[in-house]
Amino acid sequence: MDVHRAKDIIASKEFIPVEYEGTPVYINRVFESSPYAEVRYENGAITEVPVSELKEVGKPH
Repeated sequence: MDVHRAKDIIASKEFIPVEYEGTPVYINRVFESSPYAEVRYENGAITEVPVSELKEVGKPH
């Protein structure tokens, strides 16, 4: 995924499924100064990951 698409997903009113290393995550924010995003796992854990390793999966709903 690229930074622009990650920002589009954050701004979307629809839920757009995203995974990091095969695990569902929510994108909290994208850092302007680096190609990283803050993501939240379904269990509530928060971490920073490379945007390029995020994958959009399925259809928006």
